Amino acid sequence: MLIFCLCLLAMFLFWLFGHIIGTILYLSILFMGHLISYWYFYLPFIILISLAIAFGIKSVLAMLVLIIFILSLAIALMIYWPRHHNS
Repeated sequence: MLIFCLCLLAMFLFWLFGHIIGTILYLSILFMGHLISYWYFYLPFIILISLAIAFGIKSVLAMLVLIIFILSLAIALMIYWPRHHNS
């Protein structure tokens, strides 16, 4: 009777662990599929977080301000240059 109970306990534990591992595997595949599908949304945040970890938040904010300033100057030149410098 003891061996039978131990076999039932082993069957139940393997069934339980199988469901737990299956659920974790299913959720990880679902999460990775979501990340792969929406990489263009998550990638900038991952890059910003990794830069903030590597260089500190103040330097990353300074880099972002500098990038925004350079992009705004480039856009302003793209708008201004053709109007006033016709050849």
